[in-house]
Amino acid sequence: MSLDNLVTDEQTAPVLCLPHQCEFLSDAWLEEARRFFDTHLSRNSSLPAFSITERFTNAPPHLGFDDNIAQWSVCYDGSAIHLGRAPAPSDVKEAEGKEAEVKNAEVKVEGDYQAGLFMAQIVGALAPQVMGRGLRELQHLFGQGALRSSGPTLPPAVARLIGLFHDHMARITVENPDIAHRARALGVERHVREVEEHGYTVIENAISPDFADEVREVARRAVMAHDGYQLQWMLYHGLEMERLVQNAPLMTLMDASLGRGAVIASISAIVRGPGAGSIPMHTDYSMIPEPYPEFAMTGVGVWALEDWSEASGPTWIVPGSHRERRAPRKGEGMDRGVPIEMPKGSVVYFTHGVWHWQGDRSEAGERVTIHSHFNRGILRGLEPKRVDVQMLHRNPPRLGEMLGEDDWFDKLDARGRDYLRAGHMARLQAFTDRQLQTLLQG
Repeated sequence: MSLDNLVTDEQTAPVLCLPHQCEFLSDAWLEEARRFFDTHLSRNSSLPAFSITERFTNAPPHLGFDDNIAQWSVCYDGSAIHLGRAPAPSDVKEAEGKEAEVKNAEVKVEGDYQAGLFMAQIVGALAPQVMGRGLRELQHLFGQGALRSSGPTLPPAVARLIGLFHDHMARITVENPDIAHRARALGVERHVREVEEHGYTVIENAISPDFADEVREVARRAVMAHDGYQLQWMLYHGLEMERLVQNAPLMTLMDASLGRGAVIASISAIVRGPGAGSIPMHTDYSMIPEPYPEFAMTGVGVWALEDWSEASGPTWIVPGSHRERRAPRKGEGMDRGVPIEMPKGSVVYFTHGVWHWQGDRSEAGERVTIHSHFNRGILRGLEPKRVDVQMLHRNPPRLGEMLGEDDWFDKLDARGRDYLRAGHMARLQAFTDRQLQTLLQG
């Protein structure tokens, strides 16, 4: 069977996720929410009444909402659950037999769709600090007013139920598949074009300074516990690394250049002090013959966990060198290189076999970096895959995708290919290609 036969007409209501997944606030998402509340409220009829309404503007057009406004509500009156698209009533009355009437019990959440999706994909609503740190990163990325909530504090039993609901949905809620819409919502539309033109781009302040400090501490501690210079497999060193590797702006650049289904090649950390750079001019195209393909095979994001200046010993890049479609010859390109200078919490992303090297460091102290290296989905990674079931359970589907869980590679058995995943990835990539062209064409 040709994979081309698995791509269907997606002009209306495209299905862009696997059957056990859903898009944020889609009809499938709403049905799963209904199943969750029906199941849990049938087990606990003593919960007090509550209602929640969430309304998000600027939803992706392919979801088909009027005026691109995505909305849903859930209302429990003490005996029955009411869930749908209409706003919940402003007063929720207890069912007969309850002691009191709860007035003005409605909790409202409003904001931008992509900001709402950002929080909707964080697993750990009942864990200490997880949602607080998530909100910190949301406000850093989207601004203070991107997500707003109002209403009373929910009773503890209700808050626990909503926390369990949030985590259940977060585990199955996929990233916004419309890459053009997502790039605009995240403010990286220009960066996608820069990668095509120059082979690299810098996203300044992609994470908060506090998060950069947290990642730096994790990375430095892990490297020092080993050889004191470089360490692979950094994904498995805690929640900070799991969150960093899924950074939405960086992953949007990855999707644009490598296609959906790109897999982790390696997540590594480097700690270096003053002195000459130890990594010479090179490309990250290992074992790829020349001339390099016209499309990107790998993409690397290098995270600055301190301010980068020329004295810091940053990465140096030769702009436009990806158009050479080959590795640099000895001594070539040094006169065209530029140092990557950027504030703490920023990331430089390069691809297409761009030429780069590690600069000399004259500053005192240490430079700590995380290198997020991804390969197009048809390639193997540099690090062996380790699919940790518990790690997948505490993260949204995005992490599983980058570990190869959503595609059909490595899933062949005696009966043949995994056509469910083959068809899914073919449809998702066809939609991505189409939307990427609209972005690049302005």
